Formats: sequence, C-alpha cells, structure tokens
Amino acid sequence: MGLPLLEALQTGLDSWFARSTSELADDPLRPLPGERSVALQKQIAALGVPLPLRAFVGEALREAVEAWRSDPEAPNVLIVLSRPVEPVSALIEAVLAERDPPFSARQALLPCHRRPVDPDAVPRMLIAALDGSQPPALDTGEPVLLSLPNLDQCFLRCIGGWSGIERLRQVILERRDRFWLLGCNRWAWRFLDHVSQISSYFPDARSLPALDGPQLRQWLTPLASGLGLQQSASGGHPSTDADQDPEVDQWSQLAALAGGGPRIAAALWLESLRLESNSDGAEMRQVRPALPDLPSLTDVDRYILHSLLIHGTMRLEHLAFGLGLPSHRLQPRIHWLLGEGLIEAKAGELSVQPSHYPGLVKALDDNNFFTGEA
Repeated sequence: MGLPLLEALQTGLDSWFARSTSELADDPLRPLPGERSVALQKQIAALGVPLPLRAFVGEALREAVEAWRSDPEAPNVLIVLSRPVEPVSALIEAVLAERDPPFSARQALLPCHRRPVDPDAVPRMLIAALDGSQPPALDTGEPVLLSLPNLDQCFLRCIGGWSGIERLRQVILERRDRFWLLGCNRWAWRFLDHVSQISSYFPDARSLPALDGPQLRQWLTPLASGLGLQQSASGGHPSTDADQDPEVDQWSQLAALAGGGPRIAAALWLESLRLESNSDGAEMRQVRPALPDLPSLTDVDRYILHSLLIHGTMRLEHLAFGLGLPSHRLQPRIHWLLGEGLIEAKAGELSVQPSHYPGLVKALDDNNFFTGEA
C-alpha cells in the first residue's frame, strides 16, 4: 500500500472528523470544512518567507562573507539552522534571489533537493555533487558561493548513511577559495554532531530567531484581512493602540505557543479559525489558539516521529530503511499517525504536522529521545 492511498485515508479521516464535530451540536462555531482548510493552507504557503527571517539570514551572510574576504583564517561557511517543521531551504533560496545581493558571486546550487529513491544512493548523491565539476574562481577575484540549503536531505540515519556529510566537511575545509552557505534542521545537526562531531569543525552555526506576535501578525495580515479577521472589536476599524488591541494579545499568545516558529504559528492559527453555524459560511471567527492534545504513543510511534523530525521529510521506504524495518511493518502505525493528524503526507513524503511539534518535543524528551531544542 503506497503513500497515495495513505493520503486518501488522511483526507477521508479529516473530512469525517469535521462532519462529526459539526454534528455534535450546539456550539455556534463550527470547524472549517476540509476543502476550506486545504485552500487556506495553500494560501499560507504562498505568503513566502517572513521578512524578518530573510533580513536575518541576509545580514548574517553579508557579515560572514566580508569577514572571510578580509581574513584568510575566518570561516568560509555559514550554516543556518531551523526547526524540522520550518524548512530553511525556501528561506535560503529567497535570500539568494534578492535583487541586490550583498556581494557579486557565482551561485551554484548543489543538486540535492530530495533524496534519490534508492536509500543506498543518498551519500553517493552528495559525494558526486562535491567531486563533480564546480565553477572556477573568477578572474575578477570575486568570491564563488556554493549553496546547499537542505543538508538534512543528504544523509540517512543508518550505517554509512552520512558518509556524504563527512566528504562535505572535508571539501569545505580544503576549498577555502569558495564560500559555502548551508541550511539544516537543528535535530539533523545535533545527530550529525553526535556521529561525526561536525560542530567541532563548524562551531558557529546560526539558529533562526523566533518571531514575536507583531511579526507574525504582519506576515499573516494579507490572509487574515481577506478573511475579515483584522478588525478590532470596537467600531470595525484596526486599532492604532497596540496596548488596547485584543488582537495583539492573541498574536502574542500564538507566538508563545509556537515558540516563534512561523509555520507552527500558521498551523495553530488555521486550527483556531471557526465558521458561524448560523451563517452561509462567509462569517469566520478566531478562537483562542491552543496546542492540540497528543494521543497515547507507542515506542514504535516515537521512533517514527523522531526519525521524521531528524530528516525533515522522508519517503516511507527511506523511513523503513533507516529504522531497519520492512515497510509493511510500519504501515499500520503510519496509518494511525496520519489518522490522528500527527503526520501528513505530501508529494510522496511524510513529515510531522507543525502544530504538534511543541507537544512532541516534550513527549520525546520525556522518553529520553534527544531533541533539537535542548
């Protein structure tokens, strides 16, 4: 049974849950129907990367490149770390696509967006990219930038599965005429540090900053305004006094629950939206955001979720390969995790649902799994 069927199962369960909840009775607010929620998810994805995060990485890149060009002993790499449910690759690509880059450079994106279908080929993919032809240094003396925005897609947690990372470490240290921009999730970075002591060679990895309530509000304003949710309770006009605006407190609550992560916050915000039961579907309200409850997890569930958080996204075959189990042994628990909404399946890959991330960090830490938050 492949992932398309799993995706269909998840969609069916979501639809059933929405219908059952709305039939439970007398609450004047009802959850969004599945198709409305999916449409809003697509609109959130289209919002792009929040400006404060682009500014943070852009400034860090400018500073790192300037230091490298002026001091031969300065690091020739910038590593940007994010949470597993907050992919950093889109952020790095957005920074590199800026019209006015902080320096003139040849930009070569290593072709490692997704793992190859064959799990054994994962380290070979990165090694081939590193040992293949690379852009020559420019006669003008301008730096060459090599970017690898998703390091977590370039290894598997299995014997020999991170040999490509070890080769990357060696090449970065040898090729000081290049500047390297790497993106990785924090759980993957911690795992790589455990197995290869990578932070001993690159100790200055930078974690993305948390966004506060006003920053989240600014990012989601285009969508919230279109839904009629950006008006104050008095008079229908946006408040100019942040201390008097109840929405500011709501956005700050959202930021606190999400730990400042925009994708986590967006998922929690979406789950807080309701429709008026007695309306034609046009009237939408927002209730107080809250973290979803975690169901009772088995040991197998925890290993699955931990692996997904280390690797960000994974095909079922890669997940089974890394855990040393046949796919058919994992399928019942994958079915259950999809049905409970803890994971999602998109484009043939599994990942943890962002709104469950804060709860899973605590649940895994309480069961002696390492996390990327400690």
